[in-house]
Amino acid sequence: MNKGKIALSIISIIAILLLMPITPAQGYTVAQTDVIRDYWPTDQWLNTTPEEQGLNSAQLDRIDEIITENGIEIDSVIVVKNGYIVYEKYYNYWSQYMTHTIQSCTKSFMSALIGIAIDKGYIHNVSQRVIDFFPNYTIDNWDSRKENITLYHLLTMSSGLEFHEVDIPYEEPENDLFAMYRSDNMWQYVLDRPMEYNPGEHWSYNSGGIELLGGIIEKTTGYSVPDFAEEFLFDPIGIDYFTWWRVPASGQYGCGGGLNLRPRDMARFGYLYLNNGTWNDIQVVSSEWVNVSTPARYDTGGYYTYGYTWWSIPGTTFYEATGHYEQKIFILPEHDIVVTFTGDIQDEDWHPSDYFVMEYVIPSTEDESNSVNPVFIINLSILAILIAPIPLVIVRRRTVVSQSPSRRENHA
Repeated sequence: MNKGKIALSIISIIAILLLMPITPAQGYTVAQTDVIRDYWPTDQWLNTTPEEQGLNSAQLDRIDEIITENGIEIDSVIVVKNGYIVYEKYYNYWSQYMTHTIQSCTKSFMSALIGIAIDKGYIHNVSQRVIDFFPNYTIDNWDSRKENITLYHLLTMSSGLEFHEVDIPYEEPENDLFAMYRSDNMWQYVLDRPMEYNPGEHWSYNSGGIELLGGIIEKTTGYSVPDFAEEFLFDPIGIDYFTWWRVPASGQYGCGGGLNLRPRDMARFGYLYLNNGTWNDIQVVSSEWVNVSTPARYDTGGYYTYGYTWWSIPGTTFYEATGHYEQKIFILPEHDIVVTFTGDIQDEDWHPSDYFVMEYVIPSTEDESNSVNPVFIINLSILAILIAPIPLVIVRRRTVVSQSPSRRENHA
């Protein structure tokens, strides 16, 4: 074989061997089960710059610019990357020390509590019938289809119960959400609603079903909902202060939207789910529950899909807890990120948090994947050292050959 070709083959092999280890690691597409954390924010969060965690601060700063330039009623924004707060802003009179209504983000906490109750054996599974938890209730508008409503249907808002929450203005007496709040027993009110669909047949927004989950927690565990949450969810992850609205007419806790938390504690909950339900070697919520509760189960007929109270957007790799007036907890497993928003944005105004996450938070990670790997620099230097003499050898060989007489000339 020609020696020049051999030299080139050697160069190619060396290049391949050196370049193989520098292929960038791909982002996680599942919960962060295999990430070793260097600390846990049980007592306090640690802060770094975005760049220290591989993010582009200029991208994140665009969120603040858009909020302030347009007078958007966002009250707080937190971005957590690799377990560190890298971006935190508060607006109006809000601060990190103040609890904020999280509205229907409460529903995702209720989902977690159901998962914990199943883990601890208080509840068997999501296939249990709802009416079996309320044996002493006389239920109006009886329909045999009510017998088939399960916890799964309450979690996914597919119970089939008629419940006019978002299609009738809140101030109208026919609005079932506020009629339920005015009743002397919210659980009875929901169980009495007539059936509109077969269970599992149709998705329809229904906070009443989440109130039934609160009743099921209290009846099976013997705890009030806040006490159960405090002992088995909040204490293990460092949430040491919260308030939970007790509905005046019934005295029952508002499980569809009554929880108030500090924004950093919202981030703690998101971080728990980002870590597959584990917190500092403690399995607070089973990984099975995280994996079964967060994926989409129903198309909501609009922009979102719905799981066990968790929302997602088709074509994306994140999921979110969502509350009225722009309360949000985003979990981005692929990027090891949690993002929270609180706000007071009215229904008729632009709700920008999804846009912010997709247009600025996720793109802020692109520098991480496109940045020059230091290993690449080292390997490239080694490669240069190894191959640098080869062209000289080839040139030298060609020079010697050109100066030597051919064999034919020697025998002329």
